[in-house]
Amino acid sequence: MCAMTSPPLEDDAFVACVDLIERGVTTVQAMFHTFGDPDDYLEALDATISGVEKSGIRAVIILGTTDQAEFLPLGVEDPGLPDFCAVSRRLSEAEFGEVVARAKSSYPDITLGVGPVGPQWCSDSLLGTLGEIASEGYRIHSHFLESAAQRTWVPGSALERLRVHHLLGPNTSLAHAVWCSDSELHTLSDLGVQLVTCPLSNRLLGAGEAPVESWLNHGITAGIGLDSADSSVRPLEVARLAFSPSEADEALTTGGLACVGVMRSDDTVVWQDREHGVADSVEIDGRVLVNQGQFHDHAAVEDARHRIFESMQRDAANRTKRLSEIDSISHAYRRSIEGCSR
Repeated sequence: MCAMTSPPLEDDAFVACVDLIERGVTTVQAMFHTFGDPDDYLEALDATISGVEKSGIRAVIILGTTDQAEFLPLGVEDPGLPDFCAVSRRLSEAEFGEVVARAKSSYPDITLGVGPVGPQWCSDSLLGTLGEIASEGYRIHSHFLESAAQRTWVPGSALERLRVHHLLGPNTSLAHAVWCSDSELHTLSDLGVQLVTCPLSNRLLGAGEAPVESWLNHGITAGIGLDSADSSVRPLEVARLAFSPSEADEALTTGGLACVGVMRSDDTVVWQDREHGVADSVEIDGRVLVNQGQFHDHAAVEDARHRIFESMQRDAANRTKRLSEIDSISHAYRRSIEGCSR
């Protein structure tokens, strides 16, 4: 991801949300995180929220943070990661609290949550701070045991570290949960945590397959994540990679709403082709956003796509160079990670 091109953030969020709406998605939860000082964080957040609001989708924005081991497990020698993989800045615990307070004041109409981007990337002290902030009424979201290596990325159980710091409960959703044991699923069920599977992403990355049938057998509410590098949005098709047709429908509707803390919605989707995720019209909170299969402000979407394309083109040569640098150390990097997971 460090090697890729970062397009204009407002355009990126706007186009991504429109793509979702045109495929019949009316509610989305997104993890936001960037390295930088509080002003940098809030500037990037403002651009992202502007794009989300411009689209009209209902959104929960999770303010994420990290403070350790983002690219390598604790104690593992650097195999020579390129300079562009270096962490430029991390927010201190006090600064993150300030960012959350400022964001809450600046965006009263946006539902905000908080969470570790992943527990392995956060110290116990930071997890404690997140628990204190979350106790003020914020939803909690985190990536969780996506890969086998994340079990041993840092000392201690990922589940217990979240539980001890009061980050697991009915207001918590966790993405991936590929490598959960049966006893961990039992604990998550008892605590009322929702789980979100990202089957396409897991396949693309070779992370494994989430035990979704075990989730359901434990009475865990499940949702679908579109955390992937796919070129098109195909919610139903992706859901059916993990679930039976009836289970997929549940995960995309009532399950999905529960995973973002929305009890009910009066949104309306009329389908051209539901199997392929092509909506004829979409209404969110009484506002018609898609009509005859097209977003109501199609020109604005095309302008944003053009700006994204131009930014990609301008950075093409540098991106190729960065990707080459990543390729040159990938085997050494993977050996480092595999050594951690044994």
